[in-house]
Amino acid sequence: MTSLQSRNEADALELVRKCVSRELPSGVPVPGDEEDFVQTGVIDSMGWVGILSAIEETTGIRNFGNPWPDEQPQSVRSLAKIVCGSISQTAREKVGENIALPAGSTVEVELVGWGCALGSVRVEAASINRECGLTPGTIEERAGIQSVCRADSNEDEATLGQKASELALQVASLEPEEVDLVIATSATFLSFPSLSAVLHTRLLLRESCGTLDVGGACVGLLHGLATARSLLSSTRQGVALVVASEVHSRRLCSPRVPGEFRGLFGDGACAFVLRCSNDGTLQGPARLGDLVWGCSGTFASSLRVAMREDNELEVHFQGEALAGAALSQLTRILDDLERRSGKLRNDVDYFAVHEPNPRIVGLFAERANIPREKIPLVSRTFGNLGSATCGVSLCAALSKVEGGPTASARPLIFVAAVGPGLIWGGTYLH
Repeated sequence: MTSLQSRNEADALELVRKCVSRELPSGVPVPGDEEDFVQTGVIDSMGWVGILSAIEETTGIRNFGNPWPDEQPQSVRSLAKIVCGSISQTAREKVGENIALPAGSTVEVELVGWGCALGSVRVEAASINRECGLTPGTIEERAGIQSVCRADSNEDEATLGQKASELALQVASLEPEEVDLVIATSATFLSFPSLSAVLHTRLLLRESCGTLDVGGACVGLLHGLATARSLLSSTRQGVALVVASEVHSRRLCSPRVPGEFRGLFGDGACAFVLRCSNDGTLQGPARLGDLVWGCSGTFASSLRVAMREDNELEVHFQGEALAGAALSQLTRILDDLERRSGKLRNDVDYFAVHEPNPRIVGLFAERANIPREKIPLVSRTFGNLGSATCGVSLCAALSKVEGGPTASARPLIFVAAVGPGLIWGGTYLH
């Protein structure tokens, strides 16, 4: 980590110029020190996030330039001044330490089944730009979206969740009557009975099978896995079904929702079957490791969504601030998972992470120094699937393991997600 105490303005300017040059198109020279390169169009908003991320990584300044000071030009000089005026943070905050299982616990949980389902209507980027009132090429260039999947008139959170659940049970070679607990999460399902209760009925589960819904938006799947882990030891057969399902296309249709925001989202669901053993002897495809989570209210205002009295959705969205915060937190979750698992990221087979958009995933891979091919990229062709995103990515990772995961060759997968609040969660499979 670079020592800021000994850095003078010339050093800071040189550092900033190098970070800016990384985000410039090929052949484009670094702008003058006073030039506002975002306002002049030399760099777009996601390029700006990349610059802030690169400076944060180089200097160790946490959440560098996020949020950006009002009326401050987005220039090399302004960035250098903030570098010089900041104090390098050498110790990162540890998250989720109170969530580990008690020492000496013999309860082990394994993942034995998985499945996903996507909206059956494919919408290409050109159509997204038109319907959201965006300039042609915007959603591709700024976000990296090529298409999204949307539910048709016969699909909703329940139908997608049911399909994913049936696939997961099939992979696990379990019958519905063997399930003790259903935990569901969805930010778009706004009806009663709850989603878990609807799935219970559709899957013909036994009456003594419990149902529970958890929140968390994009982190909802991690909350569901954590809840299932804590409850499984008290169930009869030790089998839980965790489901995340979202249908954004029916919630983000209002013209009040910014096009740059609603154009990112698709519809989909994922489901996972967990099974526990009190003697610690498991033979399943992957074991569920420790879970970590936390919340940083500093960025709570970056994304706020509420239903107005006229049933219109109201969205307040600060894209740059949210992207920068998500990028920083995802990287810190990996640091924490390395400590918890005792494995370095170089040892990890796949990373199933939340994907706000493909460009952020690319920045994350670069910053975390991990190969992009180790991240199953679902958002490029399916869109941001909310709570189901990292789950669909996890399904893809498990399916990619050569010959299918076995007890003798279990994959090592890191799972991480961030959501509005700013809340986060992570775990690992091994």
